[in-house]
Amino acid sequence: MKYPLFITQHGKLEREENALFFVGELVKRAIPLAQVEEIHCLSRVSLTSGAIDLLSDKGIPVHFYTVKGDYKGSFINDASPRGKLHLAQAEHHLDPEKRLHIAREIVKGIQNTMAFTLSRWGVNPVKLNSVKVDGETVDEVMGKEAELWTHYYRYFGEAIGVEDFKRTRRPPGDDVNALISYTNAVVYGLAFSSAVKAGLDPSIGYLHSASDRRHSLPLDLADVFKPLYVFSTIREALQNGIFSKSDFVKKGKAVYLSREGKRKLLSALTDTLRRTVYYKPWKRSMTYRFMMDYEARKLKRHLLGRSTYRAFKPWWK
Repeated sequence: MKYPLFITQHGKLEREENALFFVGELVKRAIPLAQVEEIHCLSRVSLTSGAIDLLSDKGIPVHFYTVKGDYKGSFINDASPRGKLHLAQAEHHLDPEKRLHIAREIVKGIQNTMAFTLSRWGVNPVKLNSVKVDGETVDEVMGKEAELWTHYYRYFGEAIGVEDFKRTRRPPGDDVNALISYTNAVVYGLAFSSAVKAGLDPSIGYLHSASDRRHSLPLDLADVFKPLYVFSTIREALQNGIFSKSDFVKKGKAVYLSREGKRKLLSALTDTLRRTVYYKPWKRSMTYRFMMDYEARKLKRHLLGRSTYRAFKPWWK
């Protein structure tokens, strides 16, 4: 199986013959490309021309982030979608009814994963389950999504023992929000990869509107899986007590992760992404990471008229 590789040290990726190496100030380490699905550079990392050639040949995307964890951009070889699929994707965005169907299903998927994670934590999400995902416009559906997140943050606060938990962004205002913001950014990168691997244009989304700041389709995909990837990882890490005060850095009213804090969080996220669940239709197991790839493929089939897109719903107990 292949998995994401997270780099949290400053350095560069360089090629030596047919091998890729990460070279930092005090380390030189070979990267086993046969086991790497994508690379996420969460510190200042440069690529030599040889590394770019090798990564292009292997079809391995590289995503770049600021040291604070904000997504900056990606290197992806020949990622542009092709003819018929690109036209279908644009058509489904421009047609109000077609876009509305996909947007509703995305929010239903968000609600499904929210309810699933909460039930596994022993929380009965009555208010969250009572939200009916409907609406005659995408804006109305987004209003339902906002309502779901309001309930989810409150339930999540209860699950981690933080009363009156409030989500703060730009900047994150406490340790938990620092963990959420950082993991959210990484999951956006994962969703970007999933969209591209399916041949989809990341700039054309259905729930989120087109934006000059961020691609909208990865935002759509990421939101469905945040309860599984982000909040499950953070809750388990907090329960296991893996973080210490030194893993967080306070700058004015903002709180960020230290380098060691990032390493611990990404290690925990990697464990989550590598979990497997038996999928009966295939008679084999599926990783948490691949679930997002599969969701992008389901959307692709819908756009091409091969099936009807239905919301992701966890099937295991």
